[in-house]
Order: sequence, then C-alpha cells, then structure tokens
Amino acid sequence: MKKRFFSSFALSAMLFTSAWGAEYGLPSGIQEGNILHCFDWTFNDIKTELPSIAAAGFGSVQVSPVQGNCATNAEWFFAYMPYDFKFRANGNGSRAQLQSLCAEAEKYGIKVIVDVVANHVNQASGYHETWWDQNGRVRWEGGCNYGNRYSITHGQLGDYGDVNSEDSEVQARAKAFVEDLKSIGVKGIRWDAAKHIGLPSEGCNFWKTVTSVPGMFHYGEILDSPGGNGDALMKEYTQYMSVTDNGYSDKCRHSDGVPDSHAGWASGTISDTKVVYWGESHDDYSNEWQASTHVSQAQIDRAWAIGACRAGATALYFSRPSATTRTSIKMGQKGSVQFKQPQIAEVNKFRNLMTGKKDYFSRGNGVASVTRENGGAVIVKSGGAGNVSVANGGGYCPAGTYKDRVSGATFTVTATTISGNVGASGIAVIYKDGVTPDPTPDPNPDPDPTPDPTPDGDCYVYFENTSNWNVRVWAWNEDGSCVAASEWPGDPMTEKNGKLYWSAPAGKVPTLIIFSNNGGEKAGGGDLAFVNGATYKPDGSYTVVGPTPDPTPDPDPVPGEWCVFYDNSSSNWSCVNIHYWSTPMTTWPGVAMTRIDGNIWKFVFPSDASTLSGFLFCNADGSDQTSNYESAPVKGHIYKGSGNKGGVTDEGLYLVYSGIVSVETAEPTTVEIYTLQGVRVSGEGLAPGIYIRREGNAVTKVYIR
Repeated sequence: MKKRFFSSFALSAMLFTSAWGAEYGLPSGIQEGNILHCFDWTFNDIKTELPSIAAAGFGSVQVSPVQGNCATNAEWFFAYMPYDFKFRANGNGSRAQLQSLCAEAEKYGIKVIVDVVANHVNQASGYHETWWDQNGRVRWEGGCNYGNRYSITHGQLGDYGDVNSEDSEVQARAKAFVEDLKSIGVKGIRWDAAKHIGLPSEGCNFWKTVTSVPGMFHYGEILDSPGGNGDALMKEYTQYMSVTDNGYSDKCRHSDGVPDSHAGWASGTISDTKVVYWGESHDDYSNEWQASTHVSQAQIDRAWAIGACRAGATALYFSRPSATTRTSIKMGQKGSVQFKQPQIAEVNKFRNLMTGKKDYFSRGNGVASVTRENGGAVIVKSGGAGNVSVANGGGYCPAGTYKDRVSGATFTVTATTISGNVGASGIAVIYKDGVTPDPTPDPNPDPDPTPDPTPDGDCYVYFENTSNWNVRVWAWNEDGSCVAASEWPGDPMTEKNGKLYWSAPAGKVPTLIIFSNNGGEKAGGGDLAFVNGATYKPDGSYTVVGPTPDPTPDPDPVPGEWCVFYDNSSSNWSCVNIHYWSTPMTTWPGVAMTRIDGNIWKFVFPSDASTLSGFLFCNADGSDQTSNYESAPVKGHIYKGSGNKGGVTDEGLYLVYSGIVSVETAEPTTVEIYTLQGVRVSGEGLAPGIYIRREGNAVTKVYIR
C-alpha cells in the first residue's frame, strides 16, 4: 500500500476514500459489487476487519438490525423483533460506533448497509415504543396464508402484530429512520420481509415513501414468490429496490454451484441489475429449519461464486456464526472470516474488474462457467478439484493461456472451449493482466443499425439511463398545467434510438421537466428546464440532439476568473477554507476563501480547476468539515454544505442580478427566468433564491441574491 503520499493524519482522512478505493478496485455503487454479511458482528469487530474486507474485494458490508430488543449475547432472532423504527440500544454497538464504522469504511470505498425490520414491531410489554399502541398502527389479523396475497401483506409473521404499512404516519416514521441512518453515514438498506409490505398498486405507498430519500441503495428480502401475480409484483418491487432471488440461490446451493439455468427472476421478469444472489442467507443457516447449517462451507462458496461473478446482479456472502443452532447463535459474536480465502477474494476482484462487460452462462458435465466479454471467466466444478472442459460461452473469454488466480493452475482457452485443472476449492478465476472495466457500458448492446433521425411529436426529449432507473417524466407548461400524466411521478419513457424517449402531447410545450426513478431519485436533484430535442443524463446535464445543434458552442460559458462560491448558512463557520486534490492539491486544512456577502464566500483558483478529482469545505483550523465532493468543481457554481461531514450540493451557477435581468454578451439576447416550479418571472425585484435561467438552448440554475 503506497502510504508515502499522505503526510498527516488529517490529510490521510481526506484522501483515503479515493486512493484506497481505487487501490482495491472497489466499485462506486453497491449493486455493482458484492456484499459481505457480517451477521451479528459488532461494529467495532467489522471496523477492525475493514482492511481485509477491502483486500477481499467486497464493496459493502451488511450489519444486523439496530432497532433494539437484542442486547449482546441475546439470541439473534430478537434483533428481528424491533422496538421501533429508530436506532435503539442493541448488541451491534452504539450510534457513535456505527458512525465511526461508516466513516472508516468510507476511507476504503466500502459502503455500510443496515438490515431494517419494518413489517412488525414487538408487542411484548416493555419491548416496544408506546406510539405503536395508538390509532391502529399495528393490526392483528391472524397468521399469513401464503396462498393469499392480502394475507401476506396484512397477516402476522409471529406472535407480534403486523405494522399498518398503509398508514401515512407509519410511512413517515420509517422514512425518518432512513434519513437518520443516512445522517450517520449508512449508504444502503436491506429491508427484511419486504414481500409482506404492499405496493402502490395495492393501495400502499410505503415503498414509494421510504425509498424517496436520495442517495440510498435499497434491496428487499423476498423469499420464494411474493404471491398473487408474482411476475407483475416483482416488477413493481424493482421500481423501488433490488430484490433477492431466493429460488435461484437455492438452486445454486443444491446443485453445488452448477445450476441448470442462468437465472431465476432475471431470466425474463426483471433486470439482473435488480437482483441479489447468495450461497446461503442468515435464515437458511440460523433458523430452526437449518436449510444450509450442515452444508459444507466449500459447497456454499461454490454456490455463491457462480452468482457473484455476473454482470448486473450483486451477491451476498454470509459470515457463518460458530454456533449451529437457533438458540445458541448470539448477537455481538464475530463470525467466520472465510471471506479472506483466495477463491472468494478472486471472484470479487473479477466481478469488480469486469464492470460493463456482458456475461454468458454455460454448464455441462458437473461444471458451470460465466464468461465476460473480452475479459475472462469464473469456472465452478461440483465436488471440488479436477480437470474440466467447458464451453467458452459466447466466445467471450479471449483465446490464450491463463493462470488460475485461485490455485495457480494453467488453463487453455480457444474460441469454443475452456480447459484446465480446477483446484481444491472447486472455483477457478481466469483473466489476463491489463483488463480494465468498461467505463460507459452500452445501455443498448444491439442498437438499431438504421435509427430514425426524426422523432415523433413536436416536443420531445431523450434520457441516457446509465443508472438503470425505472424512468418517469413529470412535465408542465408555463401556466402551471401538467403536460405529463395527471398523477406523480408522471409518464413512463419508451426506448428509441438507443435511449429512452418521451414526447409531449400535441400542441403542448413544457417549461420544466423532472426525470425520476419512479418518483424516487431525481436527475440533477429535481427540476430541470425543458430543452426540446435534448438528451439528459442522471446528473441533470444534457446535450442537444436533432438537425440543428449549435455549430459553435461556447467553450467557456462563464467568462472571467476560475472561481467557486460557498453558502455558509448551514455550516455557520466564522471563516471558510476550501481543500482540493489531486492535481494541484492543497495541504490540510486547505486555503482561505473570501467572504463577499453575508453567508456567501468566494475562492479564485490559481488556474483551471476542471482537472481536480475532488474538494471539500472546512473551518479555518480543520476541526469541522463537509464530506468530500468526489468530482471537479464547476466554474462559477455555488456549493452548500454542513459540518460534521455533511453532504455538499451543487446549487448551480452563481450570478448576481440587480434590477432587470441582463447577461454579459455582445449581441442582444432574450433571457428568461423561471422559478423551480416552472413559473416565468420578471428579472426585477426577485427574492433571493435558486432560479432557472434560459437563453436560447443554454439553460442553467442560478443563485440570485
């Protein structure tokens, strides 16, 4: 590890997120990597193992529920009988210890996922918050009939009442819990018993509400089928979260890592980018039915490996407790560190390295393989060691001679066949040095060779769905009337010309538009100005397509000095510094900014700062700071953040208007100013705030004071 770059502890804290994450090759998102389930571990035990977890290639760790009722050395299942939708004293550790774990994990590029129980609360006297005793917030309708969807979503899972998930106050309480976990530093939520909570099509807005917190990853535990029309329900769940494929995972375990098909739900019902696989779950191992308790660890590893190397799907690796019965498995006891073994680490590294490369599943004669296009292959042999010959699926693995990254054995690859000797683990991983992830996976691998250059309709937009959202469009015109569907989150988009496409109804011209993940995360954070014929991206930026793009775009839309601004109203520091990296780079705690008006501070970079890889804001002595902003600053933009490592947001272009709106151009131009709600306003006497400024096809957010 090249620690020589870091001259002080404070500077190290600023740089480890990017440097260590890059060194370990960990992915930027949770779905793009694999998850280590540190079942029943304390936060401190996980924190101690972070270097090994990163070295093993895991992009995230999952911790047990933190909602109380399960102290250290209590039976594990009490963690699933929560006190409330709040952080409570629990056997994992304190709130401060979770916050410390999240901060330390971030230095390595590892994300923390918290297991949340939202379907029920414990009703035993003294073990629940009395808020739940009022207004029908808990219901008692008998046990679940798994052949009846209503019973699945309204029945009791045990001797405790079912939460009234349709109640708006219950939904708000759950959302507040997600927001609180995010404030601690948590990056993702695993929702226990997700299929037991209904969907919007069933009159329940619980999932729509709790997943609306921006910047959080969600996945739901769905065992077997959700009941009812399973395909339609699974599709709807994935509008809000990824989901477990318990059935296919069972196939992988029962077949010793050589399942008879390439996927379960992802074979046609849902996208593989919304799937979570595993070799075993905590229920398989720890509950009374002991589905996997006495299955060998080697077999579990093979079952995990064949799902963990896929394009799109993520995979959960379970750290087994040392105890083997339901009542002897206790909270706060560190489990197995089998994850450090090379057959696990090398599969993770393969998965991380093959980002953006298509996969192909093959099997035969007790062997399965997953090849990745122009990358390599993972081979799993039932029973362990032995010579194998398996199809080079799709011809994806380049022909040549390879060294197995697990055992060191030699493999020979032709255009059609992969042959070699798999080591004792039954898992082999092959790829050549120099393979790099595809930086921008093609969202349409089989594009139309003759795309239609003339879209339908007079007003239309495209969207590059690189975030794999269920994209919905909400648009309206200047008089405030909606031109999309009458109910939020608006119209779906359709695929056209290799992108997603939406056109306004005939005669309608929107003013503003929102692209959202089915009402959840929004492109660019929310409202965007409607630019006819433009192609938008999830970050809110856009390019103009069509027959008449600007032939001479202005390379510097903000003339003059290379500066940025900071709104200090939330952090409220007496003095503000900016610290930035990597070329050039300041030394901690950065350099002073200049107050220009009230809470607004300004910094002029010595040269073009568009090559920077990140920056943050802090007080003068560095004792308090915002979180890292992991990209280059945008010239002329104002940023807002808060102390205690709070997030930094780009508030848009900072322009000062006095009197009538004007722009710094030689030729007369027409400038339009809109509120974020799409109402056109005069440039005279505007209240301070954020507005939309449109000059022809040039659209920016502006901060007017």
